[in-house]
Amino acid sequence: MVLAGGLLRLADLDRLPFSVDEAARSLDALRVADGDVPETWRGDLGATATSYAFRIFGETELVARLIPALAGLSLIAALWWTRPYIGRTGALVAATLVAFSPLFVFHSRMTTEYGIGPLISVIIVVSLFSYLRNPRIAAAFPLIVSMALALLTDAPAVLAVLAVLVFVLLEATVFRNRDLAAAGRAFRSSPVQWVSALLVLAAALQLGVTRFGTSLDAGLPGLELVGDMFDSPRESQAAEYHLALLLGYDWPLFLAGAAGFSVLAIRFVRRRPLAAFERFLLVWTLTAAFAVALVTPGEAGQLLVLLLPLALLGGRVAQEVTAVIDRDVARRWWPAAAGLAAIVAIAGLLMTEWSSGNASTGEQAILAATPLACLALVAVANVQSRAAAVIALPAGVIVAAAFLAHSSLAVAFGDGTEFAVDARLTPRAVELRRTLDRLSAERNTEVVLDADLIDELGWTLRDSRAVFSGDATTASILVTRPDAAPPGFAGLQDVWRVTEGWYPDDLLAPRRMWRWLLYREAFGPVEFVEVRIYVRTI
Repeated sequence: MVLAGGLLRLADLDRLPFSVDEAARSLDALRVADGDVPETWRGDLGATATSYAFRIFGETELVARLIPALAGLSLIAALWWTRPYIGRTGALVAATLVAFSPLFVFHSRMTTEYGIGPLISVIIVVSLFSYLRNPRIAAAFPLIVSMALALLTDAPAVLAVLAVLVFVLLEATVFRNRDLAAAGRAFRSSPVQWVSALLVLAAALQLGVTRFGTSLDAGLPGLELVGDMFDSPRESQAAEYHLALLLGYDWPLFLAGAAGFSVLAIRFVRRRPLAAFERFLLVWTLTAAFAVALVTPGEAGQLLVLLLPLALLGGRVAQEVTAVIDRDVARRWWPAAAGLAAIVAIAGLLMTEWSSGNASTGEQAILAATPLACLALVAVANVQSRAAAVIALPAGVIVAAAFLAHSSLAVAFGDGTEFAVDARLTPRAVELRRTLDRLSAERNTEVVLDADLIDELGWTLRDSRAVFSGDATTASILVTRPDAAPPGFAGLQDVWRVTEGWYPDDLLAPRRMWRWLLYREAFGPVEFVEVRIYVRTI
């Protein structure tokens, strides 16, 4: 899984152009690397690490994306240490879900504010429960450091800390966790541990206030990024954006995690004993779900807050399912399992025909009947020998594996037609840069652009003679909206579309959604930014 995840995250990392958010974030990191701190500088761990990487390796798209890619790869490896709590099979399944999750792949290949937090979250969780099992400095130190860094990182890490605090409070007051009490006594009785905690916390506060040595600000960047999630009102996507993302990108992980959550929640309601780690997963998932439900919708990265605990829950339920499967029943009923897989494959082929508009009436009738055929086959097997899980599980795994492989490859190496990105730069932006460089050299003057175009074009024009919010009255070359028609200027013929983004206009459109899944063709309103070059005539 580490090898597969590494190939998805590191291979051809600069293949796709930046999104607008990536461009703005990378431009801020570059300006800080050059000694100029912009007002929009966040100073979180990911942005600061990118800034220092620019100083060492130079400012390229590859370098900008390298930090989150390495963090995403490390996240898969870190799940190995969850084996004592969700089992070996559970850890492998959780790592598989994360390695091939399109949204995790997506944000590991983008320099966004959600790239490092999931890794910090897993380190926090693993260190916490390692310390509860054996309270020693070897587990206390990574726990202290990771929790302190979480406040300087991003939303997934900060919400993991919040879940830990809620869990500790509940375990201490409601469940009377003996391991937690013993760990607390060990911590209080060890000056090395609590003095280290104070020193690390003081260092974290200093790093937060100084933005890791790049600027000075009173707040902690991780907490500020969490606060931004709840800013309202602001420009955003529709309220059902997160639902569309789950349906279009990560329904296998979501369903697996929901199944694990349901199993543990039912046991808790029925007062059956749960392990401390299982109770923590319930608390973490509820905390994340509550946060996602309250945020202003519009950012795909917000879902990583919820998907990480769901991946661990999916691994936990997979560990139990594989442990209770009767191999004798599986050997007797494998033809039924193969038959169900064949029915599902036929349904996929018919959906493809339907989405292209070539399905006949008979094919549409067969497609409508396939869910009933699946249910009937599973029901008969369950009545005969309670083999429903044995029959349904292989078909579900095959469908999920095919979906994840196709989708993760599409988001990693496709042409960028993904509604998980609000807007992405187009190849025309690079062509615009070449044209402006030529015109600037011919007229021996700077290029003046509208100030509100800096997010879209600031990164592309970073080394050119471009000035944003310059004096248009004395400019010789002006770049603005196509219909601006400034007096004294003549517009060149070309209109340059520099960004594009799209959003599905109908979530309940299985035909068009299936076609997008197969061919990544946008079906919905395309939002774009276009500009025109104006040259002075008088």
